[in-house]
Amino acid sequence: MAYREFRLQPSEGGLDEYQAGDASGEIWDDEIDLVVAMRHGVAPADLYELGVDELPGGVEDIRGRIQNEPARVFGWLDRRGDVQYACIVQV
Repeated sequence: MAYREFRLQPSEGGLDEYQAGDASGEIWDDEIDLVVAMRHGVAPADLYELGVDELPGGVEDIRGRIQNEPARVFGWLDRRGDVQYACIVQV
């Protein structure tokens, strides 16, 4: 199996939904290695898995509002303090 990270963005249809945007980085054979790489990529911010980790202020649990609902969704605050979301998809 192979895995890839996709950034999530507000859906073009609105309605407070999200959709996968551009693929980020390379394809990984191991999902755990991809999560580790994602954690390194958001430094110095922390990466939070929705439904697993306690989320900081500003990061919402958007699961259930994502088209083609991915199994693993992550959120973080970037260096500017803006909320970013990404998911892991099996490719």
